[in-house]
Amino acid sequence: MNTDSAEAPELRAAHVIVVANEKGGSGKSTMSIHLTVALLKAGYRVATIDLDTRQQTLTRFFQNRASWARNAPWNVELPKHFAPERGESSNAQENESAEFATFAEAIGEVEHDYEFVVIDTPASDSYLMRLAHSLADTLISPMNDSFIDMDVLTRVHHDRGQRGLVAQYAEIVIEARRKRRLVDNGLIDWVLVRNRIATLQTNNARQVDNALRKLAVELQFRVAEGLHDRVIFRELFPLGLTAMDAIEEANHNLTPSQQSARREIATLVNDLRLPSRAEGADYLESRHVWFEAISNYYRELTSKKDN
Repeated sequence: MNTDSAEAPELRAAHVIVVANEKGGSGKSTMSIHLTVALLKAGYRVATIDLDTRQQTLTRFFQNRASWARNAPWNVELPKHFAPERGESSNAQENESAEFATFAEAIGEVEHDYEFVVIDTPASDSYLMRLAHSLADTLISPMNDSFIDMDVLTRVHHDRGQRGLVAQYAEIVIEARRKRRLVDNGLIDWVLVRNRIATLQTNNARQVDNALRKLAVELQFRVAEGLHDRVIFRELFPLGLTAMDAIEEANHNLTPSQQSARREIATLVNDLRLPSRAEGADYLESRHVWFEAISNYYRELTSKKDN
């Protein structure tokens, strides 16, 4: 990924985070939910867009959260949420145009007044899904800790002649990065987040980790550790709450699992290296600081690839 250019990028005020992976069941909505709440609790102005018009998990969560907030014993933070409607016409082109118009309107409404925009995407290849990728500043791709999930990035095969070919989802990201450079000379920081990692390190986990570290140089992404498969991430959904909320006020004492969940989320947000407000500095200035730091990272990664 070439990040060298004499021309500075034209950055939006809002930092766009797209959570996406063409592989289903990887934890995209769970990631979107917890990242959004973490940013809200850090005091940022956050907007969310649910492009998974069929499942609408992110939308359902924030509906539950808004309902709980009306009678909650503590302050419950909420984002500005958009849920574009699914096109129901028998004409696919008409559906695509209508969905695009709604999405463009949502982006236009929030890109200047919010600091972060979190976009949750469906596990399918579509025009809107690809468009979201090309808008991303940070692209988070959750994946289960298995070679099955790796197969959408690179061909996993016993035959060395077929192994290592760039797979379908990686092609989408490569094309999105190309378009992004052409449009505003920007870059997409691609972070592969390993979810549901086993508590005990297994031989499979070590093999996946080694394979990802090598692939990171070839495909130009970063690797972060995500969330374990914890009951708390599911049981709080009906209330629209997360492990970061003040659930100890209702339950008195947090369980060790709940405490670990909070630490995992905090570590993940830190590892994403998102722009952060500096005292006395404009937020847009912090976006430029972020851009320079991430550009340097990818320049170093490119030099490793070339060597």
